[in-house]
Amino acid sequence: MQTQDRNRTKIAKAALYIEENLSGSLRAFDIANHANLSPFHFQRLFCAYMGEPVSQYIVVRRLEAAALELARNSSANILQVALDYGFQTHSAFSRAFGKQFGVSPSAFRNNPDAARKGVDQDRRFLISAPPSKTIEAVGIAELESFDFLYRQSSGTQEGQFFRHDDQNIALQFSSLLTSPQPPDLFLMSCFPSTPQKLNDGDVPIWFGGAFSASVENNWSKEWHKFSAGSWAVFEHWGEYEFLYQTWNQIYRNWLPKSDHVLRDELPFEAYLYSGSERAGAAQLTHIYIPVKKA
Repeated sequence: MQTQDRNRTKIAKAALYIEENLSGSLRAFDIANHANLSPFHFQRLFCAYMGEPVSQYIVVRRLEAAALELARNSSANILQVALDYGFQTHSAFSRAFGKQFGVSPSAFRNNPDAARKGVDQDRRFLISAPPSKTIEAVGIAELESFDFLYRQSSGTQEGQFFRHDDQNIALQFSSLLTSPQPPDLFLMSCFPSTPQKLNDGDVPIWFGGAFSASVENNWSKEWHKFSAGSWAVFEHWGEYEFLYQTWNQIYRNWLPKSDHVLRDELPFEAYLYSGSERAGAAQLTHIYIPVKKA
């Protein structure tokens, strides 16, 4: 395993630990120990791979979870919600909540629509304000419309799709490539909605091939037409299991600080080649985010 992937593995372990302990004490020192990293290197690597400092990441996730609880239950006890998501006092929670969403917890509970929202339509209560950019787009690409032949799967485990035994994505892609009408553009996956947490058993993913025009293909009967438009393009080098870290950087670091906003289209990732096609080659994935000028 390359050094970068070893580091990503440790940060993945840290992110899962945070997710499983949002209601408890989360000190950077303890998280670093759990990830088998020194506190100094842990803080630096976490920001580099997840897009924001660990302390901010924790607060943002806690506030998102608390907001979702208050939005679901208009009779929720605010102090209990605060304690459930790691805040020690009502006042500390109220200050942090008001700073994040622009309204008090009680006002939010009565009318969640009045709150400040984040950039991702699927996670409107996830609001990040990173101190500096840790990722840059390769560029803004203008793509013509294209057709996407897909199958659907669902569920993430530790941030990763296709972890279940019946989700052999390599075999399914191989059958598409050897079909009578293989894709003439690239293999890809896209995301009708965003995972709400690292372990999200319900979130859907579509995977298949991009075509310049639709064709008859028995691999699937499902098609989605992507509209022409602007796309912010990012590169992910390395194992697919760490793709969610790059997505995290894009949505929680690059997008809040960019002069672009999301437009109404699905984001996707295109698989340029795999290690099986080039011996010893690093896996390269291009991530496409549909954007327009703010």
